[in-house]
Amino acid sequence: MSGPDRNLQDFLSEAQETVEAFSRCLVELDAQQGQEETDPDLLNAAFRAVHSLKGMSGMFGASEVAALSHVLESLLDDLRLSKVQLDQEVLDVLFAAIEAFQRQLGAFANGKTEAIDVSELMGRIEALHSAPPMAATGASIAGIDDGVLGVLTEYEEHRLRENIRLGRNLFRVHATFDLLAIDVGIEALKEKMKAYGEVITYLPSTDGGADDRIALDILLGSKCTLAEITAGVADEGVTVHVVGSGTESPGGASEPGAIPGGSASGSSPGSAPRGASAALSRDGAPTARVQAGETEVVAPAPAEDSDFELRSLSQTVRVDLERLDNLMNLVGELGVVHASLTGLYDELRVRSAVSDLTRALQVQIRGMERKLSLLQQAILEVRMVPLGQVFDKLKRVVRKLGRDAQKDVRLHITGSDTELDKLIVEELSAPLMHMVRNCIDHGLEFPAERIELGKPATGRIDLRAFQKGNRVVLEVEDDGRGMDWRIIRDRALERGMISAEEARVMEEHRALDLVFEPGFSTRDESTELSGRGVGMDVVKTNITRLSGMIDVDTQPGRGTRLAITLPVSLAIIQALVIQSARQTFCIPLNSVLEAIMLSEDDILTVEGHEVVSLRGQTLPILHLSRLFDLPGAELGYAHPDRIHVVVVGVAQHRVGLVVDDLLGQQDVVVKPLGEALRRVPGISGATELGANRTVLLLDVAALVTEALRRAGGVSRGAFARERGANVH
Repeated sequence: MSGPDRNLQDFLSEAQETVEAFSRCLVELDAQQGQEETDPDLLNAAFRAVHSLKGMSGMFGASEVAALSHVLESLLDDLRLSKVQLDQEVLDVLFAAIEAFQRQLGAFANGKTEAIDVSELMGRIEALHSAPPMAATGASIAGIDDGVLGVLTEYEEHRLRENIRLGRNLFRVHATFDLLAIDVGIEALKEKMKAYGEVITYLPSTDGGADDRIALDILLGSKCTLAEITAGVADEGVTVHVVGSGTESPGGASEPGAIPGGSASGSSPGSAPRGASAALSRDGAPTARVQAGETEVVAPAPAEDSDFELRSLSQTVRVDLERLDNLMNLVGELGVVHASLTGLYDELRVRSAVSDLTRALQVQIRGMERKLSLLQQAILEVRMVPLGQVFDKLKRVVRKLGRDAQKDVRLHITGSDTELDKLIVEELSAPLMHMVRNCIDHGLEFPAERIELGKPATGRIDLRAFQKGNRVVLEVEDDGRGMDWRIIRDRALERGMISAEEARVMEEHRALDLVFEPGFSTRDESTELSGRGVGMDVVKTNITRLSGMIDVDTQPGRGTRLAITLPVSLAIIQALVIQSARQTFCIPLNSVLEAIMLSEDDILTVEGHEVVSLRGQTLPILHLSRLFDLPGAELGYAHPDRIHVVVVGVAQHRVGLVVDDLLGQQDVVVKPLGEALRRVPGISGATELGANRTVLLLDVAALVTEALRRAGGVSRGAFARERGANVH
């Protein structure tokens, strides 16, 4: 990737992260509606995100993004200063801005020259910003020393008034820090103070004590007492004093309204002690004031070590996914080389006597195998990202869809730190979106109906993720009306999707699977949310493409749970190599439960479907040779008394695959299929096994689904009757 292109990718990546950070702030602010006070830190974080987006967009020529950021920044500043009330109307505008940013960044990334029309949104933002400001609600600050007020920004003065209005006590936390570790010391102290109240501002102090230390006075608003604050934050070099009461406190006395050691103690407002900046930002980073409400970051310069400030504080590096894919392919090639070397060694050992040279070669091959395994694992770990990346976006979606449907909905998330391959996480966006939309539109009742049913007016959607063995399970569950499988069956019959005979013998699990069929919907008319019969079909298609499986569990009147089971990664996997009708295939080892040996007499045909009994359970079986119509499939079993069956499973489902032989295990790199094989059911990819052999990788989830579909009509009673007949 060339220099300019790389810079553009870095900008787009950082801009996307910034927009997502802004979105998370809005979701949390929306959840705080109705509380006595909005968290000022969240408003500050939202303001900073948009301010950063404006700066980086202007630098890279994304003028449309910069223009929208500029007007949005003004509105957010009004919100920080309580000139505009944060209500649902304002939140709607802010959420709409996120969607606009996404469209603008997408157009900029694709090089589109046509401007994204955001004029209506810009007008709404301007109208809110230019409206008459709210009446000031902050309390009087007449008792605060003028020297302190002289160095406060407009925002800091506003927060000071708000803390007084809310009846909070004011404290001065006096602290000294090692000059070379000031950022670490301030951050640690800040985290302690946040547990007790709001950090209003940082002010320089002339009481540094030594040339290698810097002193600061931190103004804190809190409902706690002096004793509680002192017990919580006081430490070596840190003392706490009451502001405005004249009460003597540990470490010194505080004059009424004064902050000792600050500008009220003899230094001019804004003066800096021993090379320190004029003040510190609310994040604890040293800053120099530019104008009211804005700050510019300035790093503290150490006295002697000129190399110190050149070191990056970040220990992370952004890596393009394409580069990781290239690394993955190289590792795959190494795996092929390793397999070839192993084959050559085995041949050499057969042809000649074991010597010191062959033993040394074996040691080196085993060492290469261990290192290769570690390299594969390291690359997989780099590709893993938390599901929170998708879950955070869904919070915004739920809010919007709930308001559009006139339903009060709350999304509860657990397991957002569960990790999956980056490619799988990206592909999950559409399925999860459709599932959540279906919950809101079809599952959750309207508030009045929920109250009549004895439920809370607010509907609940639970989004859970957790590791289960070698796979990850995602669950989307609502507490709505649930699904009646009989209604689903009857609607499918009305639409001609099943015959009358199929409807007559259909069981519950088969009826529930109909919701994933193309064109199925329980709605007579489509709405903006759903009803076109494409949503759940998209879910099933996309999940199957990811070698996953989806299950439905529902209780009428109580809700529905959709569970998706996915592999952790689709890049490098361990595979079981098998042979069927002289064709070689690979089965993902994380789906293989066991391999068993049967005789032809163990296989029963029940209602036209082949099954076996495995430890008291009915196991449907599939012949790979027949499924893929391979040459020689019609010849029957080569060894009727020694039939290999590989038992595979996804979620709670089990299927036996009849194969001719088991060839061993191998780590393989999955490669995409060509156009000719991409739509073949039961095949998820291809890989190389050495000696220029390219083999197909089986899609276990699709095979399990096919087996369940075929055996869907087999009842326990029928199986028992057939088994009994064979026994007798």
